[in-house]
Amino acid sequence: PAYNEEVTAIKTIQSLLKTGYPLFEIIFIDDGSKDKTFELVNTAYGHHPLVQVLTKPNAGKASALNFGITHAQYEFVVCIDADTQLKEDAVYHLMTYFTDNEIGAVAGTVKVGNENNLITRWQSIEYITAQNMDRRAFDLINSITVVPGAIGAFRKSAIFNAGGFTYDTLAEDCDLTMRILKQGYIVKNCDEAIAYTEAPETLNGLLKQRFRWSFGVMQSFWKNKDALFNKKYKYFGM
Repeated sequence: PAYNEEVTAIKTIQSLLKTGYPLFEIIFIDDGSKDKTFELVNTAYGHHPLVQVLTKPNAGKASALNFGITHAQYEFVVCIDADTQLKEDAVYHLMTYFTDNEIGAVAGTVKVGNENNLITRWQSIEYITAQNMDRRAFDLINSITVVPGAIGAFRKSAIFNAGGFTYDTLAEDCDLTMRILKQGYIVKNCDEAIAYTEAPETLNGLLKQRFRWSFGVMQSFWKNKDALFNKKYKYFGM
């Protein structure tokens, strides 16, 4: 999904075409951008055999993701952001975790790709410690609450069974992950699948991002509060 990403979109697709996985397609969804995102991508990749370039009226990231997933022809989807670069073996590593039908989603590992000042360097350390180590621990008790928007693989039927991405929280990735867990699926963590993302470079940008994350996660927990202390949901309920 992309909204006003004319600077990074072409670079992202170029990197995805180097993916070391035998069978894949790239679905690019322009969510009603006001800049030249769609025109640039459509000119560059509109006739590429591996790339579908779609556009729709602006309705937010969740809407764009659902739109793209309904156009996907394969059983699994990997959702990433338009400013994210995947390592060439990332999809291969994610797919090795789908060993049986119980596995609903696999979280990849996000690293900072723009370590060019103190703020982004701090975030780089935080991504490696707080986020990725937390996820490893929660993996052991099947309680990963966020498959990150920057790199996450899903069984398409698990997304549909959980009701798809929704619009009523600011953290659609967290909300969907929780609903997939509530459907009885297992959510795994994959350290080897690495994505490099653009972190906020200013204090103001960082504060905005963290407010959105914190508020969105609280919304997601409140929305799924029926799981709290519910034996049916095992460790996730705890």
